[in-house]
Amino acid sequence: MEKRYHTLTISVFQRDSAYQKVGEILHQFADRILLRTGYPIKEKNFAIIFLIVEMSTDELGALSGKLGQLKDVKVSTTTVKL
Repeated sequence: MEKRYHTLTISVFQRDSAYQKVGEILHQFADRILLRTGYPIKEKNFAIIFLIVEMSTDELGALSGKLGQLKDVKVSTTTVKL
């Protein structure tokens, strides 16, 4: 399957409980993550993580599906059309 570039925006609404689980899932896909940057808002117990990845749509579905199953986590993806 063809690899494409995608962006992901991950919103973590309860950093205390979900942030470590998100990190573990991202570690499983680390070799396909080209850019990862995060913005924690500690006083609100909230964080946003932005990713640029290069992977197939099946891999993207697996990654976003695993993240989306976590409580207090919301994921948005976009495929970059070149």
